[in-house]
Amino acid sequence: MLFNVEYDHGDVLEGYLIPDGFSDEPKIIVARDDGTLVSFSCDQPRPAVVQSGRHATGMVGFRLDRKTMPDLVLQDHLAIHEAKSGLLIYRRPLIDSPVQMKLLRLELSLLPMNKFDQYCGHHFQYAVSAVERYGHETTLQAFHLNGVPSIFISGRLLLRNYEEFLDKGFRVIADIPDPYYEMASRLFILKRLAKGSVTFIGDRDRLILSAAVEHFADVNLTDTAGLNRALKRAPDKVRTVLLSPVTRQLVTSYPEQRVSRRDVAPAIDALSRFTVVGYGDENTHFQDAVGELLGLEGPSIPVLPRHSILKELARQLSELPVAELMLEEDLIFDHYVRHALMPYIS
Repeated sequence: MLFNVEYDHGDVLEGYLIPDGFSDEPKIIVARDDGTLVSFSCDQPRPAVVQSGRHATGMVGFRLDRKTMPDLVLQDHLAIHEAKSGLLIYRRPLIDSPVQMKLLRLELSLLPMNKFDQYCGHHFQYAVSAVERYGHETTLQAFHLNGVPSIFISGRLLLRNYEEFLDKGFRVIADIPDPYYEMASRLFILKRLAKGSVTFIGDRDRLILSAAVEHFADVNLTDTAGLNRALKRAPDKVRTVLLSPVTRQLVTSYPEQRVSRRDVAPAIDALSRFTVVGYGDENTHFQDAVGELLGLEGPSIPVLPRHSILKELARQLSELPVAELMLEEDLIFDHYVRHALMPYIS
């Protein structure tokens, strides 16, 4: 979907919301300061939207004023969401002095850092987490909110598709997972997905992961021999989920694209453009560096703790040649990252 707020003059606010469906009737949900929610249909015509073939009627604009909301000017923290998906369209700052920066936290793990995003996003005017759930076009729109100087975006995005925004004012931060720990995390999540008990995986990712979910559904992850057999017998659609995911995320343009050793150098080159890079268990360095960047107290920034069960599974995987082969590019990439960050994490 496409969306934006064209201006907010306090007592008058106008914007548009073009839904994914050609004939869908867009609606917004306005959250007031007291927590109450008000629903509005988009009833302002935008003829250019019809002419471009984006929407059947062009009724995609919305306007809030004293007539629709008499105390609009008093709503200091008003927020507007798309009714169907809940996506944040616009909000007035939650704090008096939001961070004046455009920041992307590139999620490189299948386990999301939700508390980190919630804490940091609170200090920006616009914030959206797990943005990959909304699709490529909607994600692009979040990057294109030119009228908002304070933006926080996080998601498991393929960087190559958004790299242009690094030249348009966006800074990037990322926490690099240990390759074997990330493989352990992915196997654990696949097992949970087989039981239907995972809520943070979106529909698109569920489709991509479906073959792997089925393949590992009956595999006992604590049985090293059985796990080894399952990894060796994994068909291509299953292997794709586990093959050097970090390197692939940094250099590829579509999920099924494979990588080779020659892609490690471009991945390192992409990483060199990041403002803050964290690594593995060294959370303190990442917290302090992000805190310094955003003007926040580093120790107050929540990070995702490493789980003992996943650490043990990662140790087992590190002893399996088939796992090493699957992670070949990420292990080479990891070697250079550890070497570069050693002065900061030792």
